[in-house]
Amino acid sequence: MKLNKYSLVILSLTGGLLSGLAWSEVCTGLVLLISFVPFFIIGDHLCENSKRYTPNAYFLILLPGLLLFSIIVMGWMRVASMAGAIMVITGLTVLMALTLWLAYIIRVRTGKIAGTLAVFSLWMSYELISLNTFFISPWMNLGNGLAKDIFFIQWYEYTGTGGGTLWILLSNSLAAHIIIRYTKGLKVRNQLVAWILLIIIPSGFSAYRYLSVNENTEPSQEVLIIQPNTDPYTEKFVIPFKTQLQKVIKMASDQASPETDWIITPETTVDDPVNLTDLNNDKYILMLKGLAERNPEASIVAGLVTYRQYTSKDAPPTKSAVKRDTSGYYSDHYNSAIRIDTGKTFEYYHKSKLVPGIERQLLGTSGKLVSRLLPYLGGTGWGYGWQNERTVLSHHIKNTKIAPVICYESVFGSFVTGFTRMGAGAIFIMTNDGWWKNTGGYRQHLNYASTRAIENRRPVARCGNTGISCFIDIRGKIRQETGWYQEAVVKGRIIPENRMTFYSLYGDYLYRISLFISILIVLYTFVALPARKKQKKSGTTMQPGGKVCVF
Repeated sequence: MKLNKYSLVILSLTGGLLSGLAWSEVCTGLVLLISFVPFFIIGDHLCENSKRYTPNAYFLILLPGLLLFSIIVMGWMRVASMAGAIMVITGLTVLMALTLWLAYIIRVRTGKIAGTLAVFSLWMSYELISLNTFFISPWMNLGNGLAKDIFFIQWYEYTGTGGGTLWILLSNSLAAHIIIRYTKGLKVRNQLVAWILLIIIPSGFSAYRYLSVNENTEPSQEVLIIQPNTDPYTEKFVIPFKTQLQKVIKMASDQASPETDWIITPETTVDDPVNLTDLNNDKYILMLKGLAERNPEASIVAGLVTYRQYTSKDAPPTKSAVKRDTSGYYSDHYNSAIRIDTGKTFEYYHKSKLVPGIERQLLGTSGKLVSRLLPYLGGTGWGYGWQNERTVLSHHIKNTKIAPVICYESVFGSFVTGFTRMGAGAIFIMTNDGWWKNTGGYRQHLNYASTRAIENRRPVARCGNTGISCFIDIRGKIRQETGWYQEAVVKGRIIPENRMTFYSLYGDYLYRISLFISILIVLYTFVALPARKKQKKSGTTMQPGGKVCVF
């Protein structure tokens, strides 16, 4: 295959365009099964022509394609902050390029087999890191790109999105291999059959699971979802919080009935911090308790901002605690979900997967610069606190446990399984996607909720301030979907589940295996192999007459 620098860049851009389209509404996510083929063809060409190109050429040629990929997927961030969007898109582009480049270097040094294996293990290790560090977003992890194609990913109950990423990488690697062999005039029949089977077998198994999985036979529970449609830019911090809450309570009161078991309000329904040490006397809590007293069978799960003030002045009692006023005392603010009913006891959970630079402040001078570049987006000037362990919320009568997943947390598959292992029979997602306005961001976020339903085989009730609010069944199918930027109340029924999927039990085991393999490959390539070469060199001397002697 004859390629010059211009055709290589065109190939890179083609790969980026195809990959980005997977997250759009105009294309199926299955395009990811071939979208990385151009990147692999580029790597193979450079490796076979290594004398013509520097080792860094692959990284540089990847950049335009991966940049286009990032812009298509993450471009919606521009509506909130152009500077923030540029920073996030640039960072993700460079990290993805570095990951593929490192695999390429390994191939150059060790051979094609180790290099190909390195592509799989290093990319999945990169995704594992994004899922377990607060400064890299997993939004663009490849398995997420299949989120809207639920008929093909029912096996996520065994693998999570990591299985989707592995499927995508395997498909692209084999497809690229077929194209390269074909252009060289070599037979590709066996490889083509293998690639077709790689696509058909997981898809067929997924179709079987989609048609065969059934909800349990336990009694259903009625859930009321409130979508107040408060514009986060023009209303949320202009209209008094009491007035906003009165609207939410009226919307719930008009639709609630004696059959209603749950009432859900969006993330940060009230952004005026509630004192966790005096909940029974807080004016907003009392308003919500009034709603509970008129609907005594219902447990209310409300999204509120809360705070806890400590008695310490000398040292912060938590990693997130800061001094916020002239009193000199440390305190924490939280993005919380609180269960409220007719009683005087409360259950609450504090959002723990915080948006970096917005809800969780970054450290150091560079961190402060990042936080200034990023928009407010419902965070704080000092960041939110978090809790180290997940907490499920229980119905005060039926004792059904639910997972209170707040906004960005719904992107983290293994994180959500922690709630399931604690006995959550359903997932309640509370979010405010209005910050992203009418862009692809809110739709992508909605689709990710379907993967959480499949992975855990749990029904999902999704409550968005401006939409999309809906119910999602255990197959990931979205039901009773509301309109975007519309005031709405959705009433539906869910059947809490108690089954445990393989993924719920073991989480991101594919990623952990990949990390282990990556460590072995890197150690072999950059430690063991050079040491072996050095040993051979030191064990080789030149005897008189020019003969080589190996000790």
